[in-house]
Amino acid sequence: MRRRKTKNMELFDKTEVMDKELIDKTTLWMLRAILKSGGHREFIKDSSFSNDDVACFLDLEKFVVLDKLKKTEIIDILKTNLIKLEKRRRFNSSKLLTKNIEQLSTLMDLNNYEKEILEFFILINQYEILEDSTDIIGNGLNSSQFMRAISVILDIPMKEVKNAFSINSKFTKSSILVISKRDTYSLRRKVDFISDEFVDNMLNLDADIFFMLKDSLRKCGKETLKLDDFSHIKKDMDILIPYLKDALQSHKKGTNILFYGLPGTGKTELTKTLATVLETELYEVSYIDMEDRPLDKEDRVKAYKTAQALLKSKNTLLMYDEAEDIFESSRGGLFSPPKRQEDKAWINRTLESNDIPTIWITNNIDSIDNAIVRRFDMSIELPIPSRKRRKEILKKHVANTLEPITLDFLSKNENIAPALVSRAISVVKKVNKTKRDDAFIQVINNTLKAQGYKELKKQEKQNDTSGIYNPEFVNTTTNLKELAKGIKDNQNARLCLYGPAGTGKSAFGKYISEELDHPLHLKKGSDLLSKYIGETEQNIARAFEEAKDENAILVFDEVDSFLADRSSANSNWEITQVNEMLVQMENFDGVFIATTNLMNNLDKASLRRFDLKLEFDFLKSEQSWNMLQTYVKSLKLSKPTSTCKQMITSLKYLTPGDFAAVVRQNRFRPIKNTKQFIERLASEVEVKNIEDGSKMGFLTN
Repeated sequence: MRRRKTKNMELFDKTEVMDKELIDKTTLWMLRAILKSGGHREFIKDSSFSNDDVACFLDLEKFVVLDKLKKTEIIDILKTNLIKLEKRRRFNSSKLLTKNIEQLSTLMDLNNYEKEILEFFILINQYEILEDSTDIIGNGLNSSQFMRAISVILDIPMKEVKNAFSINSKFTKSSILVISKRDTYSLRRKVDFISDEFVDNMLNLDADIFFMLKDSLRKCGKETLKLDDFSHIKKDMDILIPYLKDALQSHKKGTNILFYGLPGTGKTELTKTLATVLETELYEVSYIDMEDRPLDKEDRVKAYKTAQALLKSKNTLLMYDEAEDIFESSRGGLFSPPKRQEDKAWINRTLESNDIPTIWITNNIDSIDNAIVRRFDMSIELPIPSRKRRKEILKKHVANTLEPITLDFLSKNENIAPALVSRAISVVKKVNKTKRDDAFIQVINNTLKAQGYKELKKQEKQNDTSGIYNPEFVNTTTNLKELAKGIKDNQNARLCLYGPAGTGKSAFGKYISEELDHPLHLKKGSDLLSKYIGETEQNIARAFEEAKDENAILVFDEVDSFLADRSSANSNWEITQVNEMLVQMENFDGVFIATTNLMNNLDKASLRRFDLKLEFDFLKSEQSWNMLQTYVKSLKLSKPTSTCKQMITSLKYLTPGDFAAVVRQNRFRPIKNTKQFIERLASEVEVKNIEDGSKMGFLTN
């Protein structure tokens, strides 16, 4: 704050505006600014100083109260003080700042001139009195005037100042300290630091240099998974690991790898694992600042440049997560067309000349322009692991924490990523062991819900009789036992099973899996359909890929959800969804079964992709009677009478599903006798509301 003239002015206390150990050094800089940069003409007016605080700091208090300044005497005093200080060889400085600059210098290999420039601008940002003294030089400095002023104030050769701020300098490449060449400002405002927090940290934090640079890069923690947890991409790893190893050893420029895939597939964990395998450190380009506020894309680009410059001399890997924020093309990202050509040039140059091997990670590969994708050395998709692989990972990480039945249950959900499992386990370890399984599922469900996925629901134990399946109880024109044998011998088939609900279409898929001793992958619309564009297609492709990896029988229930007639499509995504299904069906070398209740709604082109179209119809009278006898025996009810036979055979539109539904009722609504069993079957038929001119329910003979 400037002082007013007063006859009783108190003595100026320099330590109120500057730390004691810095007073002599900053006084020297201020005197050079005033005397050697022409600042005295602005500083010393006829009747007052332009800044009384600066005058008092420079021991000119007695002149502040005068009505007319003695310019010659004042300049002589300033010159005498300057000569005295110029003769000194050593000056004290902030011990903490000096220590932190040395830490930074070890990383960046700064020379003495660069260290002095850095110290000067940190201090001018911290101390208003130093800023005020340099403002005397002028507030409209161009780049040449700025560099001349620095050369004079710090007594550094002009050539060295220019080198320090050149386009290829350590300051510029790292963005630690950057000069604005377009605008004219005062000395302090002519430069930008990588962040405001950086200046404060350098002055006040006694910590590792990387902690002070958290706004730009952070050292990654240890991995929680091992390389064999990623055996589902082993072929890619067999290529990538030796490539990265050579790039690190040879300091190869322009080494860039792209990992992409759905959230939770382990992209970040794989990067950490690779660093361990390669015996190198891993640093991440920051996406939040010191106060955990997200960085915008321009700040992240600056942080990336800083990381490259600071880590240049270290044998390390760099990770850039959420890379779509600078590569994104679909929503106007930093490098999306039609942006300026210089933006495209920047990213192309970066991917060709970066010093630190970088692994870029994105959840949305579709948002990155193909021209950019082509510039990566390798682009590797991390798919959701197959069910078998998921179960292996679960066993490895939670075998001593959860029950085997829970592990099997969890492995069936492809939205449960390894990283999610690790975090959930760390949460429930302190829960009572008898309640741990339920607690684990609760934690998992909370995350799934937040991600927009369906929550897990433990399947209730069903009465054994509800799962009776006998091919003889299916009304179709083909002998299902012979069909199953033929599929077992051939191991390749594409079947379309159509007909009313409950006729045993999906159950036949389970029967085939048991006959072939292969796992069953049953997919419903709710498992695959997504509200996000392109994600349904990805889910379809992943379902076929997973079935292929595990040699599983793949069943798509209600396939009309994915194979609707394209001629009546209203949106482009409806067409691409069908196209994806047709491509996957064509290329699938296994057993694929599609079921539908709406055969007429299927796309016509899809029908020729099926080897066999097989109708499953309502039960014949004899089949209904045989099924009744089987279920009555299982439920230990009274033996059916001839009256019962007449009742059951007179029921139309019965399906195996109706029998299963009635048996499930028996858990909470016990069946008293065979007659009651038949009556409940009749109720199931009645709610179907089938209109064909016939009387519903029991039929007259």
